[in-house]
Amino acid sequence: MRALLSLSSTIDRLNAVVASIVCWGLLANAILIAINAIVRKLFSIAWPLAFDMQWHFFAAVVLLMAAYTFQRDQHVRIDILANRLGERGLAWLDLFGIAFVLLPICAAMIWVSWPQFVTSLLANESRASRESLSSLPAWIIKGFIPAGFFLLALQGVAESIRCMAALMGIEKRPLQRFQLMERTE
Repeated sequence: MRALLSLSSTIDRLNAVVASIVCWGLLANAILIAINAIVRKLFSIAWPLAFDMQWHFFAAVVLLMAAYTFQRDQHVRIDILANRLGERGLAWLDLFGIAFVLLPICAAMIWVSWPQFVTSLLANESRASRESLSSLPAWIIKGFIPAGFFLLALQGVAESIRCMAALMGIEKRPLQRFQLMERTE
């Protein structure tokens, strides 16, 4: 179990590093939006690539930060049950949710989105269409989908290892879960 707990810590570090890099996407997006708005208003110049890049940055942040949000215990959960279940009950609830909801959804999303990403990459597909004049490669945004769900699934594995360790009495779960239980009491 110690090796698995070490693996869960490695997954935590990976997702923390990804989050620390991706969070700069929010700043880049804010700067891009500001520049785009100023150029559009002052010079009446619309840049299709800038519009596409705005939602690409946002999509990257949402998809790639989901695992970090889960790691920090900032995800949606059934808070009304927390004080009734206690530590072991919450561990069982989380383990059940990870095993029967999170991991199957992540696997399905990776399964569905991976071929789309590969096809787009190999065809060098761009965003140019009737809706967009941008030449931004479409495989970039399509790659965020399987990558984000893969990171989320990895974090789910890390959290399930912690749940099992808590249920076996080896190690207590992280502090934020106890704060959740204290808030609801």
